[in-house]
Amino acid sequence: MRRTAVRLVFGICVAALIASFSRESSANKLDLAIGRFVNCTENGYCTADNAAYERFLAEYFFVMSPKLLAPADTLGYSGFYVGLEQTFVPITNNGSCDPDDLANSSPWCKATGPANDKMNSMFMPAIHVRKGLPWSFELGGSLNYLAQSEVVGIQGEVKWSLFEGYLKGFRGALPNIAARGSVMRILGTTDLDVTIVGVDGSMSRPFPIGGQVVLTPYAGFQYIWTLIRTEPVVYRSGDEFYPAQGGQWDTTMLSGPNLGRMKVFLGFTLKYELLLLTLEGGWGIRQKWNTAIDQGPSGAADEFEDQKEAEVGNQFQFSSGIGMDF
Repeated sequence: MRRTAVRLVFGICVAALIASFSRESSANKLDLAIGRFVNCTENGYCTADNAAYERFLAEYFFVMSPKLLAPADTLGYSGFYVGLEQTFVPITNNGSCDPDDLANSSPWCKATGPANDKMNSMFMPAIHVRKGLPWSFELGGSLNYLAQSEVVGIQGEVKWSLFEGYLKGFRGALPNIAARGSVMRILGTTDLDVTIVGVDGSMSRPFPIGGQVVLTPYAGFQYIWTLIRTEPVVYRSGDEFYPAQGGQWDTTMLSGPNLGRMKVFLGFTLKYELLLLTLEGGWGIRQKWNTAIDQGPSGAADEFEDQKEAEVGNQFQFSSGIGMDF
């Protein structure tokens, strides 16, 4: 019976992810076109708006920042989890979208897909597996896909639960506490090389209900580094917005930032026998940093102006999961 249930949930996870790929990959509304942050005049003078570029990337890759979607306690040395998870992030700063004046349009209209497509949200399904190990360690991995794009994220993670299982005596008042590190490599972005590193701490406490159901609320804090590098020389052709360049952009004029971001998250799991349901909400805290602004002709180093402050606002991330914990 248990083997049948495990195979059923695993089959549903694989089928759902394949369906997401086949349904959305042709639209490509969220594929990146970062060369549009390089603005050229008719006489060939080009500048790179690195402030808007870095602010956009901080918002764009927030949807792919690592989610915990699990309590602080581990699965146990013989435990295993496989599930289908999904993340939804509203786009609240998409602004105006004028394909005839792309340079002055919103960064979201400028840098994603066809210039006349205005997106209101981002959706990312994933298959996630976790394996418990001795000494309160846990390893995990996930395959993530950003819908309406060709962007895929492959993530690995390791968690260590410092305190877990103390449910009796004076130590029973202590919550389970864990620390986790994760690394995700982003594939499908031809103009960028992107790695997302996350470190988080969390705490949780299980509450049995009726002897068969266990409710486990959890909360935590995460710091995220998004490490971005532009490809050495990348050109795009066939875009009508830069006729002075023959429709070509040199993205080496854009910066390769290391973007830091803080996130607070909370959620809960609901377990019935082998079935595990998870809901989680994340709050990406407003962040400010200094970045180089418009670059001079040909990206000459002595043409950089003074640094300019860039800011990314609050963002919200809603995630859920269904899987088997056995």
